[in-house]
Amino acid sequence: MAFKMSKRSLFAILLRSKWWYSVLIGLFILAASLLITDAKYVILSISVTLPFFGIGGYAAFKQFQQPSEKRVLEVTQQAKKMPAGVIAQKIAANYINNGYESNAFKGNGADLELIQGSRKLLLCSKRFKAANTGIEPLKLFVAAGEKTAATGYLYVTLGEISATARDYAEKNHIEFIQANRLATLFDGKAKID
Repeated sequence: MAFKMSKRSLFAILLRSKWWYSVLIGLFILAASLLITDAKYVILSISVTLPFFGIGGYAAFKQFQQPSEKRVLEVTQQAKKMPAGVIAQKIAANYINNGYESNAFKGNGADLELIQGSRKLLLCSKRFKAANTGIEPLKLFVAAGEKTAATGYLYVTLGEISATARDYAEKNHIEFIQANRLATLFDGKAKID
């Protein structure tokens, strides 16, 4: 049985927030408990705040690995000037460096197939400049993947994604590559599973 944290739990919210929120909450709890107990239970007070400091440290580690807002903006501006095929090749280069093989997709639904063993990912960057992404292009993408037995999907978009499209993507194992992820892929710093 795998442990999965609820998205609405305090620690899950703190993991998605700025790292210093957790540290600030931990310091507040520590100060309050030391004041209430007249510093008689220092070890207990510290141990109660350790999860907050741990979450803060982990969140800081993850956040410092992300590209800066300036870099994300630079990459977004660069990408908007590039054709979709070049974007697909830049993304594929990261996967190739991690042992994937890249092939041109024969069909209309995607740009590339990225294959590693029994795993086959389809990459689509055809509509990355679209202002909004709805469910229809994702359905075409998944239909193309079903014909080739794809196990996962990478969809590049710099625009807004509708709620129905997000739900559909979650059900069909579609990973959206948006501005932040695109910046890490352009810089060659992205983690590839």
